[in-house]
Amino acid sequence: MVKALLRPLRRWPALEAVLARLAGRFTTWPSDEFGRFVSVTMSTSGVAGRATFPPTGEPMRPPPPVSIAPATFEMRFMKLHVQGRFDEMWEMLAEDAQRAWGGREIFIKEMPRLGDDTELLDMQVISVKVLEGWTDRVHQRSYQNVAQMVMRYRVKQQWREWTFDRQVHLIPAAGGWRTLCYPTKSMAGSSAGSR
Repeated sequence: MVKALLRPLRRWPALEAVLARLAGRFTTWPSDEFGRFVSVTMSTSGVAGRATFPPTGEPMRPPPPVSIAPATFEMRFMKLHVQGRFDEMWEMLAEDAQRAWGGREIFIKEMPRLGDDTELLDMQVISVKVLEGWTDRVHQRSYQNVAQMVMRYRVKQQWREWTFDRQVHLIPAAGGWRTLCYPTKSMAGSSAGSR
């Protein structure tokens, strides 16, 4: 039946070529199937030209996303803090923390700084746990897949040197982690926001 319908079309090779091109626009082959085709002619009458060759190499794919480790994220956050690069730190805050600060400019202005006579000598990651769920009781918020870390900081102020541990919480976000660094209720005398 199909042959009977196509027989009149064979009398007009130009029409056959147009239909072959039109059919080619509405049909595709999966990309992994292209390797088996070397060349394709559009028509048996010789009027139509040759089709375009498929690409010879593998298609370029973007590299897989790289996830930054929670400890690396926190150490970068604290290094930016020590350097006073608060504008860059803002991008590392979780959305809840950003809302609590009230905006970038307020964060940059109000984020506690290390004094001129204070120096962060060292920071170490003591432990890292990823918790399925965690509730911030101070801010009454619950989160899923939270990285809970204990960080150890060694600080020097004038002639005095001391070490303290601090628990930090990070939440997952696009591209890695975000910190829950909230403003403290009393900013005076504090060296960083609460987390």
